[in-house]
Order: sequence, then C-alpha cells, then structure tokens
Amino acid sequence: MSLFRSRGFVAVVLVYAAISLISTQIPLLNYLGYEFSALIGLLGSVMSGLLTVYLVKPVYLSGDTAGRFSRISTSFRQAVLLNLVALVIPLVVMLTNAFFVKNCSLLQGLAFFMLIPVVSIWFGSALGFLCAVHYRFAKLTFGFYCFLLLAYSAAIGYFTPAIFSYNFLYGYFPGLTYDEALGLTWTLMLFRLLTIMISAILVWLAVLVVRHCSPTDSVVAKGRSLLRVLADRSYRTVAGTIVVVLGIVWIFRGELGFESTSGYIQSTLGAAYRSEHFIIYYSKESYDDDEIRWISAEHEFRLKQITDAFFISFNGTIESYIYPSSNAKQKLIGTGTTNIAKPWSGQIQITKQSLDGTLKHELVHVLAAPFGLPVIKASVSTGLVEGLAMAIEWEWGNRTPHQYAAAMRKFDVMPDIGPLMLLTGFASQASSVSYILCGSFCKFLVDRYGIRKMMQVYRNGDYNIAYARSLQQLIAEWHSFLDRIPVADQDRDAIDVIFRRPAIFKKVCARVVAERNIEARKRYDARDYVLAEALFKESYLEVKGYDALGGYIASALRSGNARDVTSVLDSIIMKDSHPAQYLPLFITIGDAYWSLGDKRRASELYRRVRQANLSQSLNESAALRIVAMKDTASLMHSYFMSDANDTLRLKMLNQIVAQGNNEWMVRYLKGRLLLRMNRFQESCDTLSSLVPAPEDSLLESLRLRMVGYDLFRLRRFQDARTSFWTSLNCLDDEVARNKVDDWVERCEWMETYDPG
Repeated sequence: MSLFRSRGFVAVVLVYAAISLISTQIPLLNYLGYEFSALIGLLGSVMSGLLTVYLVKPVYLSGDTAGRFSRISTSFRQAVLLNLVALVIPLVVMLTNAFFVKNCSLLQGLAFFMLIPVVSIWFGSALGFLCAVHYRFAKLTFGFYCFLLLAYSAAIGYFTPAIFSYNFLYGYFPGLTYDEALGLTWTLMLFRLLTIMISAILVWLAVLVVRHCSPTDSVVAKGRSLLRVLADRSYRTVAGTIVVVLGIVWIFRGELGFESTSGYIQSTLGAAYRSEHFIIYYSKESYDDDEIRWISAEHEFRLKQITDAFFISFNGTIESYIYPSSNAKQKLIGTGTTNIAKPWSGQIQITKQSLDGTLKHELVHVLAAPFGLPVIKASVSTGLVEGLAMAIEWEWGNRTPHQYAAAMRKFDVMPDIGPLMLLTGFASQASSVSYILCGSFCKFLVDRYGIRKMMQVYRNGDYNIAYARSLQQLIAEWHSFLDRIPVADQDRDAIDVIFRRPAIFKKVCARVVAERNIEARKRYDARDYVLAEALFKESYLEVKGYDALGGYIASALRSGNARDVTSVLDSIIMKDSHPAQYLPLFITIGDAYWSLGDKRRASELYRRVRQANLSQSLNESAALRIVAMKDTASLMHSYFMSDANDTLRLKMLNQIVAQGNNEWMVRYLKGRLLLRMNRFQESCDTLSSLVPAPEDSLLESLRLRMVGYDLFRLRRFQDARTSFWTSLNCLDDEVARNKVDDWVERCEWMETYDPG
C-alpha cells in the first residue's frame, strides 16, 4: 500500500488527472479516440519510464547483495503495475465524459487505448528498467533516448516525402492534414506488436545487466560485459535471431508500412520523367509516354507563371510525385485527400485526379522557399503560407476569392481573420473559410503594396516592419476594399453551401464517421448500393452530416428508392435553418423526381441549382438536365441515371444517334465523353459540328472551351486561342476571363515549348 502513496506514483496520477480533465474541454481530445490515446501514450511512455527509474534505481544500488535480483525484479513488476494502475485515471475520465460528449465508437476508442497508451506504458517501463540498471544518470539518459526517438520521427517528416510516423512512444502520428478518416489499421497493430517485442528485449537486456554486472561498474564496463554475455554460446542463438529479425524489419519497413523513404516511393510508383526543372515520379498506369510529356509541360508552364509573379529566376530541380489514386497516396505518404508540398526539400505530392486544380498552388509553396525561414523554408504562419499560394493561384470555384470574401462579409459569416494569420489559427475554421479569407487578404496586400513586402512579412511575420502598419490596420483596409465589391443576393446560396461546413474540431465523431463514409463510398463504387445506403444512413442519423446525407440519397436513388430520396427534401432540407447549404443535393433529388415522372418538380430543382451558380460542374449538370427533359427526356433519362463506364456510355450515345435522334444534346455529351477519353480529334469534330447551344449560353461557352482544349492537345494553338476567346461572347464574368486568359497564356507558351 505504501507504493501507492509514494511521491512518484502520486505525481504520475496528478499529471494524468490534470491532463485528462483539461482534455475534456478540447475538441478531438474530449472523447476516447485516437487523439486522446496518442496524447496519453506519449505522456505515459515518459511518465512510466521515470517512475520505473524512481522505483528500481534505489533497489539496484542498495548494498545488500543477497537476493538482489529478486528484489530488483519485484520492484520492476511493481513499477509496471503502478504504471498500469495510473493509466486507469485517464481511461475513467474519458469514459465518464462519454456521458456528456458523444462517442460514436466506444469499442474503437478502447482499442486505440489498448494499442497506444497501454503498449507505450510497457515500452516506457522497459526502457526505464534498462536505464536504471545500466546508466549512472538513469533519468537523464532515459530522457535522452526519448528525445532521440522523437527526433527520428521528426527527421522522417523532414527528410522523406511521408508526413506520417510510427514511434514506440506515441504509436502513430498521421501528420497535419485535412483527412478526417483515421481508424484502426493492421499496420498499427503490427507496429505495436513490434513495440511489445522491442520492450521485451529491453527487459531481457536489463536482466542480463543485473545478473552479470555489478552496480558499481561503469557504463562502459557494463556495456562490454553485456556484449560478452550476448556472444556467449548460451545466448548467441537468441541474440543472433533478434538481430536478424530486427534487420529484416528495418530493410522491409517500407513494405510493412512503417516508413516511406523517397527511394521506396519512387520504386513503388515505378516511372520517372525529367524536364528542365522537374523530376516527375509517376505510375505507368496513370500516363503513357505522350501524356507524361504534356504533364511535364504543364509543370514548366506553371513554374514560369509563378517565377514571373515573384520576379525571380529558378535554376534548381523540383521533385513532383503524382500518385495514381488517393488510396495509393494515403498508403505511401499518409494522406489521401490533402495535397502537400515540402519547400525545404523541393518536393510536391499530388494525386492524379487533383493535378489540374492543385499543381500551381503546391508549386507556389516550393518557389516561395527562399523567402521563408531557415530550415522550414516557409513562414511560421499557415495563413501566410496558404494565403500566398491562393493569391498567386487565384482560382477557386465560380467566384474569385475577393468575391467570396465580400459575400461572407455582407452576409455576416466572416470570422475574424486576425487569428487565421497567426501560428495556429488557420485550422480553427473550416478549410474553405481559411483558404478563401487568407487568399483574398494576401492578394489584396500584393496588389496594393507589391510582392516584395509580402515576401518580407512571409519571412518574419512582422506586419509593422514590412508595411509600417499593424495587422489590424491592414485588415481594416482590406475590409474597406471588400465593401466596394458588388455582392448579389443569390451569392448567399454559395456562402451557405461552401462556408457553413464546420472545421474538424467542431464536428462530432469526425474520425469514426469519416471512416464509415469511406467504406460506404467503396461500396457505392462497387455498385453495392443497398449496403452503401445503409452505411451512409447510419452516419447521418448519428451526426447529421452533409456528406453522409449526400451519400445516402445517391445510394438510395441507385438502389431504386426514389421516393425515399424525394422525401428528404421536405423532411430534412427544408426544415433546416439554412436549407440553401444543401443545394448541390438538389441535382440528385431532381433526378429522383424525374425517375418518378414528375418533370415539373425536377425542373424546379435543376433551375434552382443553375440560378445559384455554385460551380461549373453543378451549373453544367443542371443545364444539361433542363435541356434533356425538354427535348430528349424519353431517350436521355436512362443515360443520366446510368452508372456505366465511359466505354458503355459512348455505346449508349451512339445507339441513340443510330435511332435517328441526332439532337444537340447527344452530340454535346458524346464530344465531352470523347474528350474525357483523350480522343481529341473525334471530340473536336463532334463538338465543332454543333450550332450554338440552345437556351443556356453556359453550355455554348463550355462547348467552345472543350473545342479549345481539343485543339490545344492537337497542337493547333492559334485555333485553340480563338476558341477560348470566342467563349467569352457567351459567358464574360471575371472568373471566366481569368480562366480564358490562363488558357490563352498557356497556348502562347506552348508554341515555344513543344512537349514533343
């Protein structure tokens, strides 16, 4: 009983209690899940090691040699017991907090707790035991080893493309990303099994030190004695087996998923292409030899745009990793949905599907490296890092970031941007809010005061030095600028759709629900719509999330439950305080009404989406359906509802044409499909044969842009420029002009830089 009253144990209990109680007030840490387990794992591994040293060291140094090994063994077992008992404190606190904070998967939380803190306690105790008997300054040495383990993980994040790390102290760190899904994996379980094995080896080594060395021996003498013992015939086989097993684990750590070095990722992707300023690592499954040359040319074009904006020259080499899928990227670097850049190593990591939309943004981070702080080659302010990239990229949806920011201000949904520009404030808001506001603010500063002052504040974060004005004064100037930007009433819809999503810190059961939604999407992609519908519905009933609701109605429509889909409109959407945030779902609900034969209601929903002008893809989807229902509804309904692949879709369109129905709609869809299949000449011939689009000028503008892209890929750059310019006759707003100007600049550049 006296052990439970010892100062060391009481100190550990108090620390656990304080940290656990504080965690109950912090989102993501306030329930039994990964984040809390990782925190307690890191804390527990250190505390358990120190407590073990505190209990074992005095016994080991006691002068009485009789029964010394037994007493030391007992003290170590007592240390492990006390550490496990102390671990009950944070567990009880979080289980109690579950009555006040929703925990969607208590079993998964318990599994994380067993895999991370419990195993970390065992490792810390084992390392503390070895330090107590081997080193004179045991606590200091233990702390040094902990530092080395953490430094190694930091080095992995710095010197390799990966952002995740596995560590004996905290188990697993996923990296700082916008990925919400984070569940139990076989890799984590395997690594914790390895941690248990390493801990057992440390205990074994400590036992050998106790048995074969004197407490009065020096550290060097103990080390020599330990090596002689391990080389002895009695232990040689065991020691050799341990070395071989650990060597195999180290050699195959990439295949096991514990680490991802540059070499491992490059060999896994399997192909590389060199240009003047880039080495592009990619998969042969993603691009053939001709396509990768175009991708390389796009890299060089974006590089030129950014160096021109920065008024710099660039003579180095950038490594671009293009992953074939988000799953592949998740496995190799630790994030599936977030594209990243590492300015200090000159690397960007992008998924094939997101290349067009994120390449320029990520390259800005790398090219801004000379203006960043030493070592990290970036600003310490995430708001400045991402804001600068947004300001140079300047493309986001169907409005400019200035227009979005002005609308957010008018409709009173704009948070204070001041904290977003500080060290940790960027993640406090939903990503869409932070990116848009920081991008607009940085663009304002660049346009008004020039790029040089922006680069100055990018390095030191001191607005007073760079601009001779405080951050708050600059924000006030920006607000005055935004107030002069016209904002239409219909812009409120876009604000509701895009900027009312909560940040991950404000979501309920974010990790668990995201994991379930990923599984549901996999089922959906596998055409198991019934199971996908059930999984999405379960997620929605738990947390009322937008993504879950969208997945549910899409799955329900595919599984033949159109009436369930239409009922969502009145039972859920129209009862919400901000029903406009569900506008993207109106396309699916309209499809359900169309399937039920209610064309009038379907048309109303499509027109509502079209009027809101949320995005180019939603505008096109709504406009096409409006035309289809009016002219070719009986023929086109099955096409729009089909889940067929591109090859089968092309057959469907050809069959419709063969029946004598050669309407504008069919040829538009066929030309668009051929373009997606990279059959540029056929696409160009099909789309060029059309007369101007009926009813909606947007479709004519998109047709001309698609013709322009076909001509671009056919290396007819002059004709491509003409087609892009002509598209402005149909749609001439600021965003359209920016896109056309970008394509025209690309065409002009490609005339002098032929991809071959």
